[in-house]
Amino acid sequence: MTHQVPPKTDDLVEGVVDHLLHIGYDENTVLRLTTMADGEESVTALGKALFGVRPGENLRLRGSWFQHPRHGRQFRVEQCERTMPAGERAIRLYLASGLIRGIGPALASAIVDMFGEQTLKVIDSEPTRLLDVHNIGTVRLERITAAWQEQKAIAEIMLFLQSLGITPRLAVQIHTTYADTEDDPVDIVRRAPYRLCRDVHGVGFHNADRIALAVGVPKHSDERLQAALLHELDQAGGQGHCHLPTRVLLARTRQLLSDDDPATAEILDDVILRGALEVLCEQGEVVAETLPQPVMDGTDAVADTEIAQLARWHRDETQLAWHVRRLLASQPALAELAPWDERLAALSTPETAGLTSEQYRAVHIALTHPLSVLTGGPGCGKTHTLRTLTEVADEADAVVALAVPTGKAAKRLEETCGQAAMTVHRLIRPPDGDSLFDHASVLETADLVVVDEASMLDLALTRRLFAAVRNGCHLLLVGDIDQLPSVGPGRVLGDLLDIEDIPRTRLTKVFRQDDGSSAIVTNAHRILRGELPHGDARAFWNRAVPVAEDVAQRVVDLVCDLMPSHLEARPEDVQVLCPGKKNIAGMTDLNLRLQERLNPPAPDKPQHYHGGAAFRLGDRVQQIRNKPQRGESGVFNGSSGTITAVDVEAHQLTVTFTDGETATYPFADLDELVHAYALTVHRSQGSEYPYVIVPVTSATGMMLLQRNLLYTAVTRASRGVMLIGQSEAVVQAVANNRTQRRNTALPHRITCGTTAVPTSRGQSPTGQLTLG
Repeated sequence: MTHQVPPKTDDLVEGVVDHLLHIGYDENTVLRLTTMADGEESVTALGKALFGVRPGENLRLRGSWFQHPRHGRQFRVEQCERTMPAGERAIRLYLASGLIRGIGPALASAIVDMFGEQTLKVIDSEPTRLLDVHNIGTVRLERITAAWQEQKAIAEIMLFLQSLGITPRLAVQIHTTYADTEDDPVDIVRRAPYRLCRDVHGVGFHNADRIALAVGVPKHSDERLQAALLHELDQAGGQGHCHLPTRVLLARTRQLLSDDDPATAEILDDVILRGALEVLCEQGEVVAETLPQPVMDGTDAVADTEIAQLARWHRDETQLAWHVRRLLASQPALAELAPWDERLAALSTPETAGLTSEQYRAVHIALTHPLSVLTGGPGCGKTHTLRTLTEVADEADAVVALAVPTGKAAKRLEETCGQAAMTVHRLIRPPDGDSLFDHASVLETADLVVVDEASMLDLALTRRLFAAVRNGCHLLLVGDIDQLPSVGPGRVLGDLLDIEDIPRTRLTKVFRQDDGSSAIVTNAHRILRGELPHGDARAFWNRAVPVAEDVAQRVVDLVCDLMPSHLEARPEDVQVLCPGKKNIAGMTDLNLRLQERLNPPAPDKPQHYHGGAAFRLGDRVQQIRNKPQRGESGVFNGSSGTITAVDVEAHQLTVTFTDGETATYPFADLDELVHAYALTVHRSQGSEYPYVIVPVTSATGMMLLQRNLLYTAVTRASRGVMLIGQSEAVVQAVANNRTQRRNTALPHRITCGTTAVPTSRGQSPTGQLTLG
C-alpha cells in the first residue's frame, strides 16, 4: 500500500503583492508577488489564505513549492501574515496601492524619492516633513496623517485577529464601526467581544465567539449564552421567520454551543438557557409570550405555543396589526366621491374597456374600501386593471399615489399607468422621522395609494407604509402570492390574505399575449401547476448540461457571446438569476466569471479590492441594505446601478442608479454593494429584464430548488428565458412545492389585538404580552 507524502509547508516567501490574477470564492486566490530578499523575483502564489489580500500589501507566506503543468513553478500558501513593507520598492507599491487615503501612484513616487527607506517612519513620527514634497499642502497633509493613523489602528486590530483566522475585511469593519465613537475597538475586542455580534455587520456569532474564547471569556459566561440566543433568533429572521417557538430556540442554541467538553453540557441545561432568555427579555432585546394559535415550525401544530421574538420584530408586528385594524375601521373617503358603478359602466376607451368580472370587482373594491388586495399571476391582467383604476380615479379628480419596493419596478409601473411612481421607501419617511426627501405631501393629499409587487414587502417596511397612510385614504396592495416571499422577515401579503375581513380579488383568467412573451406566461403557469416547462423556439429555451462544473462556463458564453449575437441583445439585456449564492454556478462564482469577461481590468479602469472582490469602474452593482442617508434621496435594498467613478486617493467610489440618482461610497462601506452581473432570484424580485438565464444544478440543494423560486425567476423575463443545467435539477425544482411556512403571528395579532397603540415593552410578570 502506497502512502502519499504530505507536502512540505515550512518554506517561507516574503514580498509585495503586484497584482491579483484570480479571486476565488471558496477556492484559491492567485496573485503575483515580488520578493525582496536576494534580488527581486516575481512569484505566483495561490491559496485560500490569500482571500482578501490587496495589491501593495507586504506578505510573509508559509507553504510549499510545486510545479504546475501549464504555468510552471508556483507557491501554494498555507499561512498568510501581513507585515509592514521594507525597502523603497515595497514602500512605493504599498503607498501607490491606495491603502493610505490621499496618496496616489504619482505622489507615492515623489514621497519615496525624497525619503527612501525612511518614508514610513517619516509619515508616522515626523509627518510635517511631508510638506517638503511637491503637491503636499496643509490640507492634504491632514488627510494623509488621519489616514495613516486609521491604518495603524486597523493594523493593530489585524495583528491581534489574524492569529484567530479573522479576515482583514472584518478587521476594517470593526474599526469603521467604532471610528466615530468614544469606544476603543481593540478594547471592545478584548473585553466585550460579543458586542461585535450586535454592532458590526458581518461578524456574527461564530467569529465573535472565536475571539471571546481566545481572549479568555469563559464558555459558561452569561454573555456567551445571551449572544447565542440572539444569534439563533437573528438566523431565523434570515430565513424569514419573525419568531421561534421557545423550545425550538433552546434546542438550536444547545446544538450551536455543544462540544466534546463535559462542562458544556451543564450550561446547556434548560433552566440555565431559560434564565439567559429571561435576562434578554428584561433588557428589552427579546419579547417572550404565549400565542393561542398553531405555530408552523416543521413539527405538528401546537396550540398555546410559547415563543421568543426579537423586540424590533415584535414592535413591527404589533404596530402593523394595529394599523391594519385602524385602516379597516376608517371611513373610505373615495366611496362618496363619485358614483363608481356608473363611471365603470361608462368605460369605453381602448385602454380601459373590456374589464372581466374579476377585474371589475378589483377596481370597484379599491374605490369603495379603505384596504384591499389584488393578486394574480403573469398574463392575468393586473396591468390592465391598474391602468383602468388610475384612469377612473383621475377622471374623478382623486389623487393617486403609485409605489413599488424597487426603483426598476417603479419605472415600469409609471409606464404602465401613465403617471409618476416612486419606491415605497421614498413615499414614506425614514425610520428616524427626519426625511431627507419630502414626499410627506403626497401621502397627506392622496386619496388612493397603490403598492405593486407587494409580495416583496417585508414586515418592517409594511409597518412603516401602513403607519404613513392616514385614515380615509384607500390602500391597494397588488402582488403575485405565488412568488417568493420577501427577503426580510415575514410573509405579509400571505398573512393579510389569511384575514377574511380584508377584501381581495384574485385574477385567474390568462390572456393571450401579443408581445411574443406567451411562452413565458404559459410556462410560468405550467411550473405553478407542477408541470415541466416546454421549450419554445422564440422565447423559452431549455439547455441540458449534464456536468455541473460545465454550467458556469456555458452561462458566461451565453451572456457574452451567444445570446447577443443570435437575439440582437446587449449583454446588459441578459440577467443571470441563480437559485443561491454559493457552489459552482452560484451568484458569487458567476459574478467573478462574468466580471472578468464583461469588464476586465485595464489601465484606464481604476478599481478597489474589498472582501476578495474588485469593484471596478463600469461594474454593475446592487445595494443590499437600506441607507436613507446615502446620496441625496437615500439608497435602498434592491437598487441597481453602475460604478461611474473610483477615486483611489479619496478612498471612495460613485454609483449611478437606474433611476438617475447617484451616491458616493467610502471604500469601508462597500459591504453595502454586491456585483449584479448575476443575482439570486430573491434579489431580482420586483425587477423585469428582457432576457433571463437560470442556471439550475443539483449542487444547489433541495432547500433552494423549489417551485416558487423557479416560477419567480421565469416571471422576471419579458422577452425570453433560458433554463440551463441538469435536467434532473429542473424536475426536482418543479416537483418541490414543500416550502417552509414562515413563523409569523400577524394574523393572530390582527384578529385578537386591542384598540391600544402597541409598543414593545418586554414581558409582563404573568407572561402575557404588555401593550402600552
